[in-house]
Amino acid sequence: MVFLQISRSILGRNISSCSGSILTTILLAVLAASNPVQAQGVTVSPSRIFFSVPAGQRFTERIKISNPDSSELVLNASLKDWFRDSLGNKIYFPSASLPHSNAGWMRVFPSQIILQPGESKEVTVTVEVPEAPPPVTNSMLFLTQVNTRPPVEKTDPLGRKVAVLIKIEIGIHLYNTLPSFTKKDIQFVNVEERTSLKDSMRVVAAVLHNAGEVPTDAFLRFELTHKETGKSIKLPVKALAMLPGATQVVLNSVPARLLAGPYQAALILDCGEDTDLKVAQKELLYE
Repeated sequence: MVFLQISRSILGRNISSCSGSILTTILLAVLAASNPVQAQGVTVSPSRIFFSVPAGQRFTERIKISNPDSSELVLNASLKDWFRDSLGNKIYFPSASLPHSNAGWMRVFPSQIILQPGESKEVTVTVEVPEAPPPVTNSMLFLTQVNTRPPVEKTDPLGRKVAVLIKIEIGIHLYNTLPSFTKKDIQFVNVEERTSLKDSMRVVAAVLHNAGEVPTDAFLRFELTHKETGKSIKLPVKALAMLPGATQVVLNSVPARLLAGPYQAALILDCGEDTDLKVAQKELLYE
């Protein structure tokens, strides 16, 4: 499953008087659930590690990092805690501050990685599980660029030359699930139609709950069928990843110009192999 989130924030802007160009610094954060992940030419594999280490034991995994770019790359390793809010967005906290954190159990070596152009290196991640751990724990390993690379020249909408300084930050999910916990079970809690107060957009909202024992990836498919004409409309498929005990709202916008009349909304939840498809239905009326 591919689940890639890219965020950009402008950190600073300087105007160069000698060239007349605008110099902009951008932090490029790549938080991914795919294997491998690539950002601005830098490749990291895997981007998620699922440990299954019993209490009181340790295990080591390796992450391969490649720099196919033409300039040196220096990355510092750090750990943070995180969880998803009700809409699936990640919220970050200091390392080892949340109840189900495993950041304090992780040892990353080396803590700084220097990659020359075309070079690849391995980083080892060792988990040392305590004697009485929670059944499922998680944290995020960040690899953050600390050196400055040559700017990339672009042209903005006004035709001005822009020199963009890109700094890379890659997030690697670290999970540990005790071996006896294996059950997958994401359930429908509710399906309802909602209207955004901002723009009066109509959406179908599915409320889901992970009643299983393990972190679970899933795809949610939406389909609207006009009950009188039989014409069906497929809405975009939504990908999600949920920790045990999490409840999440998945929103899907309904096309603005629909043929008036009654509709049957069908939502199909697919959690992958060894799980049954789950279907929820909702009657909708458009006038």
